[in-house]
Amino acid sequence: MKKSMRTALVLMLICVFALTGCSILSNAEKLETYELGADSIPTVNSVVGERKVTGVQSGTGTGGTYKEYTYESQTVTEDLIAYLIDGLLENNWHALTNFNLNDIPGTAQLATESEDSEQIIIMDVTYEQDAYTIKLTKSKGTLTLN
Repeated sequence: MKKSMRTALVLMLICVFALTGCSILSNAEKLETYELGADSIPTVNSVVGERKVTGVQSGTGTGGTYKEYTYESQTVTEDLIAYLIDGLLENNWHALTNFNLNDIPGTAQLATESEDSEQIIIMDVTYEQDAYTIKLTKSKGTLTLN
């Protein structure tokens, strides 16, 4: 009897976690901006149209507070050109590394100053043939351009 109740409880918890996970991904697909304190950054979906979100993480690491979103797409290069080059680099973001979005797999790194004094936001992008990940980290620092 105790074993069957324990099994039922475990199954119920698994269902709750599964439903919560689906809800988080669904909500992430509807986001218009990534919010990091006082900062609002346009989302991939608000720039290129709806893409399936397959992963969401957030927390605090050694580099600062971060949010990470993984997207599935059949048009990775086109999405990232529209989002990174036409969107962010034209609006006070700066490339910290050289990158070529036609070379797949690849990485890119951009940064901008935060609305909060003496803070910056760094965007790390990793991309593959059919998916990409956007990781935003907000930390102490200043952006010095050469």
